[in-house]
Amino acid sequence: MHFAFAITEYFPFGGAQRDFIAIVTAMAKRGHQISIITTAWQGEKNTDWQYFILEHKEKTNHGQMNALSKYLVEVKEKNNFDAVIGFTKMLGLDIYFAADNCFTATKYKGFNTFLPRYRTYAKIEKNLFSDPELNVFYLTDMQRQQYQAAFDIAQQNNVILPVCVDDSFRYDQAAWQEARRWRDSQLKESNKIVLLFVAADFKTKGLDRVIDALASLEQAELSKFTLWIVGTGKRKSYQDKLEKLTVLDYHFFGGQSALRPFYLAADYLIHPARKEAAGMVLAEAMAAKLPICVTDCCGYAFLAEDDAESVLLDKDDVLSELSHFLRALTMKAEIPPRGEGSERVLSVSRAEFCADQIESWVNK
Repeated sequence: MHFAFAITEYFPFGGAQRDFIAIVTAMAKRGHQISIITTAWQGEKNTDWQYFILEHKEKTNHGQMNALSKYLVEVKEKNNFDAVIGFTKMLGLDIYFAADNCFTATKYKGFNTFLPRYRTYAKIEKNLFSDPELNVFYLTDMQRQQYQAAFDIAQQNNVILPVCVDDSFRYDQAAWQEARRWRDSQLKESNKIVLLFVAADFKTKGLDRVIDALASLEQAELSKFTLWIVGTGKRKSYQDKLEKLTVLDYHFFGGQSALRPFYLAADYLIHPARKEAAGMVLAEAMAAKLPICVTDCCGYAFLAEDDAESVLLDKDDVLSELSHFLRALTMKAEIPPRGEGSERVLSVSRAEFCADQIESWVNK
Protein backbone atom coordinates (compact mmCIF):
# COMPACT_ATOMS: atom_id res chain seq x y z
CA MET A 1 0.00 0.00 0.00
CA HIS A 2 0.99 3.63 -0.48
CA PHE A 3 0.93 5.87 2.60
CA ALA A 4 1.63 9.60 2.79
CA PHE A 5 2.85 11.12 6.05
CA ALA A 6 2.49 14.85 6.67
CA ILE A 7 4.23 17.09 9.19
CA THR A 8 4.89 20.84 9.29
CA GLU A 9 8.64 20.35 9.24
CA TYR A 10 10.92 17.48 10.15
CA PHE A 11 14.00 17.76 12.34
CA PRO A 12 15.57 14.85 14.23
CA PHE A 13 15.10 15.82 17.88
CA GLY A 14 11.50 16.96 18.47
CA GLY A 15 9.04 14.71 20.32
CA ALA A 16 6.42 14.62 17.55
CA GLN A 17 9.21 14.29 14.99
CA ARG A 18 10.62 11.25 16.79
CA ASP A 19 7.18 9.59 16.73
CA PHE A 20 6.78 10.59 13.10
CA ILE A 21 10.04 9.07 11.85
CA ALA A 22 9.62 5.92 13.96
CA ILE A 23 6.14 5.23 12.57
CA VAL A 24 7.14 6.04 8.99
CA THR A 25 10.14 3.71 9.31
CA ALA A 26 7.97 0.93 10.78
CA MET A 27 5.54 1.21 7.88
CA ALA A 28 8.37 1.21 5.34
CA LYS A 29 9.85 -1.96 6.87
CA ARG A 30 6.51 -3.65 6.28
CA GLY A 31 6.94 -3.07 2.57
CA HIS A 32 4.62 -0.10 2.14
CA GLN A 33 5.36 2.72 -0.30
CA ILE A 34 6.11 5.98 1.56
CA SER A 35 5.57 9.62 0.62
CA ILE A 36 6.39 12.62 2.82
CA ILE A 37 4.52 15.96 2.73
CA THR A 38 6.19 18.85 4.59
CA THR A 39 7.67 22.35 4.32
CA ALA A 40 11.20 21.42 5.40
CA TRP A 41 13.34 18.34 6.02
CA GLN A 42 16.47 18.39 8.18
CA GLY A 43 18.69 15.35 8.16
CA GLU A 44 19.25 12.50 5.74
CA LYS A 45 16.57 11.52 3.27
CA ASN A 46 15.63 7.92 2.55
CA THR A 47 16.12 7.41 -1.18
CA ASP A 48 13.23 4.92 -1.25
CA TRP A 49 10.73 7.56 -0.13
CA GLN A 50 9.05 10.24 -2.20
CA TYR A 51 9.20 13.80 -0.84
CA PHE A 52 6.69 16.60 -1.48
CA ILE A 53 8.30 19.68 0.08
CA LEU A 54 6.31 22.91 -0.15
CA GLU A 55 8.36 25.99 -0.92
CA HIS A 56 6.36 28.88 0.49
CA LYS A 57 6.83 32.58 1.15
CA GLU A 58 4.57 32.80 4.18
CA LYS A 59 6.16 34.73 7.05
CA THR A 60 3.76 33.70 9.80
CA ASN A 61 3.23 30.27 11.34
CA HIS A 62 -0.50 30.34 10.65
CA GLY A 63 0.13 31.42 7.06
CA GLN A 64 2.53 28.53 6.66
CA MET A 65 0.01 26.08 8.10
CA ASN A 66 -2.72 27.33 5.82
CA ALA A 67 -0.45 26.99 2.78
CA LEU A 68 0.68 23.49 3.77
CA SER A 69 -2.90 22.40 4.40
CA LYS A 70 -3.94 23.49 0.90
CA TYR A 71 -0.82 21.90 -0.59
CA LEU A 72 -1.64 18.55 1.05
CA VAL A 73 -5.08 18.54 -0.56
CA GLU A 74 -3.51 19.24 -3.96
CA VAL A 75 -0.93 16.47 -3.56
CA LYS A 76 -3.58 14.02 -2.39
CA GLU A 77 -5.78 14.75 -5.41
CA LYS A 78 -2.90 13.96 -7.80
CA ASN A 79 -1.70 10.76 -6.09
CA ASN A 80 -3.32 7.46 -5.32
CA PHE A 81 -2.57 7.23 -1.60
CA ASP A 82 -4.27 4.54 0.47
CA ALA A 83 -4.22 6.94 3.41
CA VAL A 84 -2.67 10.23 4.50
CA ILE A 85 -1.45 10.32 8.10
CA GLY A 86 -0.77 13.72 9.64
CA PHE A 87 1.19 14.80 12.71
CA THR A 88 -0.07 18.36 12.30
CA LYS A 89 -3.71 19.40 11.78
CA MET A 90 -4.36 19.81 8.05
CA LEU A 91 -7.20 19.38 5.61
CA GLY A 92 -7.35 16.08 3.76
CA LEU A 93 -6.00 13.81 6.50
CA ASP A 94 -7.41 10.30 6.85
CA ILE A 95 -5.58 9.64 10.12
CA TYR A 96 -4.46 12.25 12.63
CA PHE A 97 -1.77 11.64 15.26
CA ALA A 98 -2.79 14.14 17.95
CA ALA A 99 0.61 15.46 18.94
CA ASP A 100 -1.09 18.62 20.29
CA ASN A 101 -4.07 19.31 22.50
CA CYS A 102 -7.38 20.56 21.09
CA PHE A 103 -6.89 24.14 19.92
CA THR A 104 -10.59 25.01 20.00
CA ALA A 105 -10.99 23.79 23.57
CA THR A 106 -7.85 25.40 25.00
CA LYS A 107 -6.96 28.51 22.98
CA TYR A 108 -9.91 29.72 20.90
CA LYS A 109 -11.63 31.89 23.47
CA GLY A 110 -12.43 35.55 24.16
CA PHE A 111 -10.41 38.11 22.21
CA ASN A 112 -8.43 35.33 20.52
CA THR A 113 -11.44 34.52 18.32
CA PHE A 114 -10.86 37.81 16.46
CA LEU A 115 -7.18 37.28 15.68
CA PRO A 116 -6.21 35.91 12.21
CA ARG A 117 -3.72 33.43 13.71
CA TYR A 118 -6.29 31.86 16.01
CA ARG A 119 -9.05 31.94 13.41
CA THR A 120 -6.84 30.09 10.93
CA TYR A 121 -5.89 27.33 13.37
CA ALA A 122 -9.48 26.94 14.57
CA LYS A 123 -10.81 26.75 11.01
CA ILE A 124 -8.33 24.05 10.00
CA GLU A 125 -9.10 22.04 13.14
CA LYS A 126 -12.86 22.36 12.70
CA ASN A 127 -12.72 21.32 9.05
CA LEU A 128 -10.48 18.36 9.86
CA PHE A 129 -12.71 17.04 12.64
CA SER A 130 -15.89 17.59 10.64
CA ASP A 131 -14.92 14.50 8.61
CA PRO A 132 -16.88 11.59 10.17
CA GLU A 133 -14.38 9.12 8.69
CA LEU A 134 -11.34 10.68 10.37
CA ASN A 135 -9.34 8.25 12.53
CA VAL A 136 -7.36 9.67 15.46
CA PHE A 137 -4.50 8.55 17.68
CA TYR A 138 -4.72 10.23 21.11
CA LEU A 139 -1.80 10.35 23.53
CA THR A 140 -3.93 10.46 26.69
CA ASP A 141 -7.56 10.07 27.71
CA MET A 142 -7.58 13.69 28.93
CA GLN A 143 -6.65 14.76 25.41
CA ARG A 144 -9.40 12.59 23.90
CA GLN A 145 -11.96 14.17 26.23
CA GLN A 146 -10.86 17.66 25.11
CA TYR A 147 -11.48 16.86 21.46
CA GLN A 148 -14.68 14.97 22.22
CA ALA A 149 -16.07 18.00 24.07
CA ALA A 150 -15.35 20.26 21.10
CA PHE A 151 -16.32 17.96 18.23
CA ASP A 152 -18.72 15.10 17.56
CA ILE A 153 -16.23 12.26 17.10
CA ALA A 154 -17.22 8.63 16.60
CA GLN A 155 -15.73 6.56 19.41
CA GLN A 156 -14.87 3.67 17.10
CA ASN A 157 -12.62 5.98 15.07
CA ASN A 158 -10.09 6.73 17.79
CA VAL A 159 -7.43 4.95 19.81
CA ILE A 160 -5.65 6.08 22.98
CA LEU A 161 -1.99 5.13 22.75
CA PRO A 162 -0.43 3.29 25.69
CA VAL A 163 2.41 5.00 27.54
CA CYS A 164 5.28 3.14 26.01
CA VAL A 165 8.98 3.58 25.32
CA ASP A 166 11.60 1.56 23.56
CA ASP A 167 13.10 -1.07 25.84
CA SER A 168 16.53 0.53 25.39
CA PHE A 169 15.52 3.28 27.85
CA ARG A 170 15.00 0.82 30.69
CA TYR A 171 17.20 1.11 33.74
CA ASP A 172 19.81 -1.57 34.36
CA GLN A 173 22.66 -1.53 36.80
CA ALA A 174 25.51 -1.93 34.32
CA ALA A 175 24.29 0.87 32.05
CA TRP A 176 23.70 3.10 35.07
CA GLN A 177 27.25 2.57 36.34
CA GLU A 178 28.66 3.35 32.90
CA ALA A 179 26.55 6.51 32.72
CA ARG A 180 27.75 7.62 36.16
CA ARG A 181 31.36 7.27 35.05
CA TRP A 182 30.56 9.43 32.03
CA ARG A 183 28.81 11.90 34.35
CA ASP A 184 31.96 12.22 36.47
CA SER A 185 33.95 13.06 33.34
CA GLN A 186 31.52 15.92 32.58
CA LEU A 187 31.42 17.49 36.04
CA LYS A 188 33.88 19.94 37.53
CA GLU A 189 32.96 18.63 40.99
CA SER A 190 31.54 15.15 41.54
CA ASN A 191 29.17 16.14 44.37
CA LYS A 192 26.91 18.35 42.20
CA ILE A 193 23.15 17.78 41.83
CA VAL A 194 22.59 17.29 38.09
CA LEU A 195 19.37 18.76 36.72
CA LEU A 196 18.48 17.62 33.20
CA PHE A 197 16.31 19.68 30.84
CA VAL A 198 15.36 18.10 27.49
CA ALA A 199 13.29 19.93 24.87
CA ALA A 200 13.24 21.05 21.26
CA ASP A 201 11.28 24.19 22.21
CA PHE A 202 12.98 25.82 25.21
CA LYS A 203 10.27 28.43 25.81
CA THR A 204 7.25 26.13 25.69
CA LYS A 205 8.90 23.54 27.93
CA GLY A 206 9.95 26.16 30.49
CA LEU A 207 13.71 26.62 30.41
CA ASP A 208 13.21 30.24 31.48
CA ARG A 209 11.28 28.97 34.50
CA VAL A 210 14.15 26.66 35.45
CA ILE A 211 16.65 29.53 35.23
CA ASP A 212 14.42 31.93 37.18
CA ALA A 213 13.93 29.34 39.94
CA LEU A 214 17.67 28.76 40.16
CA ALA A 215 18.23 32.53 40.26
CA SER A 216 15.99 32.77 43.33
CA LEU A 217 18.37 30.60 45.37
CA GLU A 218 21.11 31.81 47.68
CA GLN A 219 24.62 31.58 46.22
CA ALA A 220 25.56 28.67 48.48
CA GLU A 221 22.45 26.78 47.39
CA LEU A 222 22.92 27.57 43.72
CA SER A 223 26.52 26.34 43.74
CA LYS A 224 25.31 22.80 44.49
CA PHE A 225 23.68 22.41 41.06
CA THR A 226 24.72 21.62 37.52
CA LEU A 227 22.20 22.22 34.74
CA TRP A 228 22.39 20.09 31.59
CA ILE A 229 20.35 21.39 28.65
CA VAL A 230 19.67 19.04 25.74
CA GLY A 231 17.88 20.28 22.65
CA THR A 232 18.11 22.38 19.52
CA GLY A 233 16.31 25.48 20.81
CA LYS A 234 17.70 29.00 20.43
CA ARG A 235 20.05 29.42 23.36
CA LYS A 236 21.28 33.05 23.22
CA SER A 237 18.80 34.69 25.61
CA TYR A 238 18.99 31.77 28.06
CA GLN A 239 22.77 31.71 27.98
CA ASP A 240 22.85 35.42 28.76
CA LYS A 241 20.74 34.82 31.89
CA LEU A 242 22.80 31.79 32.91
CA GLU A 243 26.04 33.74 32.62
CA LYS A 244 24.80 35.99 35.41
CA LEU A 245 24.52 32.98 37.74
CA THR A 246 28.28 32.87 38.23
CA VAL A 247 28.38 29.96 40.70
CA LEU A 248 26.14 27.70 38.59
CA ASP A 249 27.66 25.05 36.35
CA TYR A 250 25.68 24.58 33.16
CA HIS A 251 26.17 23.05 29.73
CA PHE A 252 24.26 23.13 26.44
CA PHE A 253 24.62 19.74 24.75
CA GLY A 254 22.59 20.56 21.61
CA GLY A 255 20.32 17.98 20.03
CA GLN A 256 21.08 14.39 20.96
CA SER A 257 19.83 11.21 19.30
CA ALA A 258 20.95 9.08 22.26
CA LEU A 259 19.19 10.33 25.40
CA ARG A 260 19.51 7.28 27.63
CA PRO A 261 22.98 8.19 29.00
CA PHE A 262 21.62 11.58 30.07
CA TYR A 263 18.63 10.03 31.84
CA LEU A 264 20.89 7.58 33.68
CA ALA A 265 23.54 10.14 34.58
CA ALA A 266 21.27 12.92 35.88
CA ASP A 267 19.59 13.25 39.29
CA TYR A 268 16.32 14.88 38.15
CA LEU A 269 14.53 15.66 34.92
CA ILE A 270 13.14 19.22 35.21
CA HIS A 271 10.14 19.81 32.93
CA PRO A 272 8.08 22.88 33.97
CA ALA A 273 6.31 23.01 30.60
CA ARG A 274 3.64 25.55 29.76
CA LYS A 275 1.89 22.94 27.63
CA GLU A 276 2.57 19.32 26.81
CA ALA A 277 0.04 16.95 25.25
CA ALA A 278 1.91 13.97 26.66
CA GLY A 279 5.67 14.28 27.13
CA MET A 280 7.71 11.38 25.80
CA VAL A 281 10.74 12.59 27.77
CA LEU A 282 8.74 12.01 30.98
CA ALA A 283 8.02 8.40 30.05
CA GLU A 284 11.61 7.79 28.97
CA ALA A 285 12.97 9.30 32.19
CA MET A 286 10.65 7.17 34.32
CA ALA A 287 11.71 4.05 32.40
CA ALA A 288 15.29 4.93 33.36
CA LYS A 289 14.13 5.48 36.97
CA LEU A 290 15.07 9.15 36.81
CA PRO A 291 12.76 11.21 39.07
CA ILE A 292 10.83 13.97 37.31
CA CYS A 293 9.76 17.46 38.38
CA VAL A 294 6.89 18.38 36.06
CA THR A 295 3.96 20.78 35.75
CA ASP A 296 0.58 19.14 36.32
CA CYS A 297 -0.74 20.31 32.92
CA CYS A 298 1.45 17.80 31.06
CA GLY A 299 -0.33 14.76 29.67
CA TYR A 300 2.06 12.25 31.26
CA ALA A 301 2.41 14.21 34.53
CA PHE A 302 0.45 11.46 36.29
CA LEU A 303 3.55 9.24 36.07
CA ALA A 304 5.08 11.35 38.85
CA GLU A 305 2.48 9.91 41.22
CA ASP A 306 4.18 6.50 40.99
CA ASP A 307 7.58 7.68 42.20
CA ALA A 308 8.19 9.03 45.71
CA GLU A 309 11.10 11.19 44.52
CA SER A 310 9.15 12.84 41.69
CA VAL A 311 7.28 16.13 42.06
CA LEU A 312 4.17 17.65 40.49
CA LEU A 313 4.16 21.44 40.12
CA ASP A 314 0.94 23.44 40.13
CA LYS A 315 0.69 25.10 36.69
CA ASP A 316 -0.60 28.27 38.40
CA ASP A 317 2.29 28.55 40.87
CA VAL A 318 5.22 27.04 38.98
CA LEU A 319 8.05 29.41 39.90
CA SER A 320 7.34 29.39 43.62
CA GLU A 321 6.96 25.61 43.84
CA LEU A 322 10.00 24.94 41.64
CA SER A 323 12.12 27.28 43.75
CA HIS A 324 10.94 25.53 46.90
CA PHE A 325 11.72 22.13 45.41
CA LEU A 326 15.26 23.13 44.43
CA ARG A 327 15.92 24.70 47.82
CA ALA A 328 14.71 21.53 49.53
CA LEU A 329 17.13 19.46 47.42
CA THR A 330 20.09 21.45 48.73
CA MET A 331 19.08 20.56 52.29
CA LYS A 332 19.05 16.80 51.73
CA ALA A 333 21.87 14.82 53.27
CA GLU A 334 22.19 12.92 50.00
CA ILE A 335 20.26 12.55 46.75
CA PRO A 336 18.91 9.02 46.08
CA PRO A 337 20.76 7.63 43.05
CA ARG A 338 17.54 6.42 41.43
CA GLY A 339 13.80 6.75 41.70
CA GLU A 340 11.23 3.97 41.55
CA GLY A 341 10.02 4.55 38.01
CA SER A 342 6.46 3.66 36.97
CA GLU A 343 4.88 0.38 36.02
CA ARG A 344 2.52 2.31 33.75
CA VAL A 345 5.38 2.86 31.28
CA LEU A 346 5.29 -0.18 29.01
CA SER A 347 8.12 -1.68 26.98
CA VAL A 348 6.08 -1.73 23.80
CA SER A 349 7.01 -0.18 20.47
CA ARG A 350 4.66 2.74 19.91
CA ALA A 351 5.64 2.74 16.25
CA GLU A 352 4.63 -0.90 15.77
CA PHE A 353 1.41 -0.35 17.71
CA CYS A 354 0.53 2.55 15.41
CA ALA A 355 1.56 0.63 12.29
CA ASP A 356 -0.77 -2.23 13.27
CA GLN A 357 -3.64 0.20 13.85
CA ILE A 358 -3.07 2.12 10.60
CA GLU A 359 -3.22 -1.11 8.62
CA SER A 360 -6.34 -2.15 10.52
CA TRP A 361 -8.12 1.13 9.80
CA VAL A 362 -7.23 1.07 6.11
CA ASN A 363 -8.19 -2.59 5.65
CA LYS A 364 -11.56 -2.40 7.45
